[in-house]
Amino acid sequence: MQWLTFALLTLSAVNALSSYSEEDALYSVDFAGAAYCAGTLGKGVENWNCGACKSHPGVTNSTVISDSSLTKTFNGFVAYDSTTDRIVLSIAGTDPLKLKDWIDDLDFVKTEYPMCAEFGPEPCSVHEGFLASYNVASAEVMSVIKSYKSSHPTAALWVTGHSLGAILAVFASLDLTLNGGIKVDNLITFGQPRGGDSAFASFVMSNLEEYRLVHFQDPVPHLPPKDLLGSPFFIHPTTEVFYEQRDSTGTYKVCEGQEDETCSDQFLVDIDLLNHLHYVGFDFITNYLGCKL
Repeated sequence: MQWLTFALLTLSAVNALSSYSEEDALYSVDFAGAAYCAGTLGKGVENWNCGACKSHPGVTNSTVISDSSLTKTFNGFVAYDSTTDRIVLSIAGTDPLKLKDWIDDLDFVKTEYPMCAEFGPEPCSVHEGFLASYNVASAEVMSVIKSYKSSHPTAALWVTGHSLGAILAVFASLDLTLNGGIKVDNLITFGQPRGGDSAFASFVMSNLEEYRLVHFQDPVPHLPPKDLLGSPFFIHPTTEVFYEQRDSTGTYKVCEGQEDETCSDQFLVDIDLLNHLHYVGFDFITNYLGCKL
C-alpha cells in the first residue's frame, strides 16, 4: 500500500511538471510584449495595431489600464481574443531602455501582505515597492476583468507579464482569485523577480499554478537576493521553466522545487541583461521601440 501511494504521488508530480506548454508560452509572450505598447510606455494596444498585437487578429476589444501618477509603475491591458475565447490580462515591466537604472535603484524593503493574514495559514511579507505598484491599479484591474467576464462568460482568463510586470501579474492573480472569486486559468510569466518571503511563496503555491520562465543568465529573477547576511530573505515559488541556452528558443527544463540549483539558481552571478530582454524568440527591445513609433 505504501508503494502504491508513493507511485501515485510520483506520477502526480511528473504529470504536474510535464503540463508546461511551450505553445502557451509563445501565445502569452506576445501579450506580455504588447503591454509595453500601453499607457505611459507606448502606443498600439488601444487600436490593437501594435507589432505583437497583429499576431492575434482575433482580439475584438482591449482596455488599457495605466497609472498616470508621477510613479507610472503600472501599465497593462485586458483584451478578449475571440479566436481562443480567452480574456488576457497583461502587465508591462519597467521601460526596457531604463532597465539597468531600475536594477541599480531596486531596494529590498519588505512589508506585510494582508492577504496572507486573511486567507492563509500564516502571515507573510512581500516587496513593498512591488505591492505598491499593483495596488495603484488593483481596483481598476478587478473592475475591468469583471466587466469582461460578464460580457464573455465562457472565456478562460489568462494572466501574463514580463519583468516587474511578472510579479505584478502574480499579485493580480491572487487578488482576482481570492478577493474576486475569479478563476485564473493560466499564469505564465517571463523574467520574474522574487516577490516575497518563504511564507508568501507557499501562499502563492497553494492558490495558483504558475509557470515562471527564466532565460539562462537573466539577472532579474535573482533579485531581490535569496539570502541576506546568511539568513533567508526572498524566495520564488514553483514552477520554474529554465531555458538553458543563450538562444531563447533553445532547450528548456521544467524545474522541481522553489529554487532548483540545477536550473537558474546554479549561477552565482547573472549579469546578462540581453537574456532578460529575449524570451521564447520574442525580442522585447525591438518590440518596445516599435511601441514608441
